[in-house]
Amino acid sequence: MRVLRSSFLLAFTIFYGWSSIRRGFVYVLTYLSIPLAELFLIYIITRGDFVKFAIVGGLISVMANNGFSLIGDLVFLRLESRLQDLLVATSIGPSDYIMGLMLANLLYSSPGVILYIMLAVIYHVLTLTNFILLLIDVTLLLFSTSSIGFFLASLVPHTRYGWGLAGLLSSILTIIPPVFYPYTFLPKSLYIPLLILPTTASAIFSQGITNLVNTSVEMLVVSFLVLLLESILFFFLSVRFSRWRER
Repeated sequence: MRVLRSSFLLAFTIFYGWSSIRRGFVYVLTYLSIPLAELFLIYIITRGDFVKFAIVGGLISVMANNGFSLIGDLVFLRLESRLQDLLVATSIGPSDYIMGLMLANLLYSSPGVILYIMLAVIYHVLTLTNFILLLIDVTLLLFSTSSIGFFLASLVPHTRYGWGLAGLLSSILTIIPPVFYPYTFLPKSLYIPLLILPTTASAIFSQGITNLVNTSVEMLVVSFLVLLLESILFFFLSVRFSRWRER
C-alpha cells in the first residue's frame, strides 16, 4: 500500500508538475506577474524602504496561490478529464490526491520560489538562523491553502467557476491581509481577527523571524500555532467532508 501511494505521488508530481513546466513555461511567468508587479510598485513607491516586505510577501503569495490554484485544477480533473473517477476505483484516497497535487504545484512553482529565495538572500532577509523556520512557515501555508482549495473544489458544480474562484481567493487573501506590508500598520483589533486567515498568520510569523517587524515572542508563538492548527484542521476537513465520490 505504501509503495503504491509513494509511486502515485512521484508519478503525479512528474505528470502534473514537471510536464506542465515543459509544455507551458509561459504560465510560470503568468502566476509570477502579480507578485513581481507588486514588488516593483512597492520598491518604486517606498523608494526601496519596503522592498524586504515585498520579497517576503511575494514568497508567501506564491505559496498561497499554489494552494488556491488547486481549485481550478481539481475542478477540471474532476469534471472534464474524470481523473478523480479513476482514482476512486483504486486504493488512492483524497489525502493522497491532495498531497500529489500539492507536490505537483510546488514543483511547477519552483522557479518562482527559487527567485524569491535568491532575492531574500541578496537583500539579507534570509539567513542561516531563520531559513528553517521560514521553510516550515511557507510549507504549512501551502498545506493549509491546498486543503482549503481541495474542499472548495469538490463543491464547485462547473469548470468555468473553478478558475474564477481560485483567482478571487488568491487576490483577496494575499492583498487584504498584511502580506506585502507590516502587520503593525493595522490596529490590533483588526489584525488579531485576521489571524484566522492562513496568509495573515504566515505573514506575521515570517515578518517576525526575519526581523522586519519587532514582534513579541508571544505573537510569534500565537501566529505559528494558529497556522499549524489550521493546517491540521483544514486537511482533516477536506479529507473528511469533501465530495470524493460523485453522486
